[in-house]
Amino acid sequence: MRVFLPAKGGGTVLQGLLGLLVGFSPIVLFMCLFSWIRRSAKKQEPRQDGSALEFFVDPGMRFLLGLVMVLLASFSALVAVTAISRGEGLYAVLIPLGVLVAMFSTKPTPVILDQAGIRQHRWLRADREIAWSDVASMKRGPRTGATYVRGRSGGGLIRFSPLLVGQSRFEREVRVHASPAIADE
Repeated sequence: MRVFLPAKGGGTVLQGLLGLLVGFSPIVLFMCLFSWIRRSAKKQEPRQDGSALEFFVDPGMRFLLGLVMVLLASFSALVAVTAISRGEGLYAVLIPLGVLVAMFSTKPTPVILDQAGIRQHRWLRADREIAWSDVASMKRGPRTGATYVRGRSGGGLIRFSPLLVGQSRFEREVRVHASPAIADE
């Protein structure tokens, strides 16, 4: 049984494999770019504003996320125009719009450390804040690489994305400022 059937023009298995590789090349390109940006974010330092440190989204990642969102919005508009011109329903637009909304709602947000504690901006609701005296634990997610800081009062969970600059510095600062239980972890 053959896996690859030759084309009419006498195509080979090698041509089929090359076509498969070319088809996956944009995915591989984005994976490599994402990995490079993530390594770059680890090397950068946060902004210092007086006594506060702002751990911001890496500029390369901001550009990449913006580019993908613009491409998704353009694709959604193209699908909508095509569906309207053919007199079809707009259900096909829901998929790229759903992905666009999911990306927008899960974009990493900056984390700020100051004398009062840790603060993370949120898009639609109030900022999450944990005072230094209220920090209960700090753990790094084994699969995501994100650092999670939880308060004793059970309020907001601060999620430090690996796409923010200076993750090791963030963890070091939390250990220094938080309770002795965190310093021993």
